[in-house]
Amino acid sequence: MTGRPFTVLVCQAGPCRSGEPGLDVLTRLAATVRHSPHGVLVRTGCLLNAPRCRTGAAHDSGCHLVVQPCDVNRRPRGTAIPVGPILTPQDARAVTSWLAGSVLDAEGLAPRLRTIP
Repeated sequence: MTGRPFTVLVCQAGPCRSGEPGLDVLTRLAATVRHSPHGVLVRTGCLLNAPRCRTGAAHDSGCHLVVQPCDVNRRPRGTAIPVGPILTPQDARAVTSWLAGSVLDAEGLAPRLRTIP
């Protein structure tokens, strides 16, 4: 569990809600945030303004998030970190382990989980 404050924005648009069985990114993130004294989880619409999220678009899988390190008063500290796509339960575990760790740095994520902003 990290004592470092952060806010996680999790996309809940069409393809970000779906994924392979057992993925359930939102539930995993909620459990991780619940164990952090200064973590906040925010459900949102599309974070990427992606064509894949528009009505009628083919839905590929993969949830995207943005993690913003902050101070205890919720003021941003450092650069927001885009994360995703989260495609497998292993990806979800890697992201929640990183989030629960002591350092929120994009370099701590596997390259496949670093969204290009």
